[in-house]
Amino acid sequence: MVGDANSAGQAAVFLAEHVEQVWLLIRGDDLSKSMSRYLIRRIEQMDNIELLCNTEISQFQGDDSSVPSR
Repeated sequence: MVGDANSAGQAAVFLAEHVEQVWLLIRGDDLSKSMSRYLIRRIEQMDNIELLCNTEISQFQGDDSSVPSR
């Protein structure tokens, strides 16, 4: 998951309830600048969410084999 706003935090918490591991990538050094405190606490309490601070995506790689035909 990429982002440090509430919507990214809510998505990370939701996904963490359904998958083994969630990585939450943010450009800044903490979540408190743009995310609600209650949501930060939930993220901190979840063992399967890893917060990666000071991170930017520079490239995506993959293929379209899993994209449905149009």
